[in-house]
Amino acid sequence: MEDISEWPTDLAISVVPHEDSWKVEIMRDGPQQDADRCDMIEAIADRLRIQFDLKG
Repeated sequence: MEDISEWPTDLAISVVPHEDSWKVEIMRDGPQQDADRCDMIEAIADRLRIQFDLKG
């Protein structure tokens, strides 16, 4: 992502199991939270969850 966007390098996104599916966890090294960026990541994850559901 760093190569194709202007996102900060202190941002990490992990995909973790959640109930019978998955979710993303967004972690930052710095103290500030970027609500707009987090909302965008959540929206992308929601679309991907529909395409790549792990329910079986």
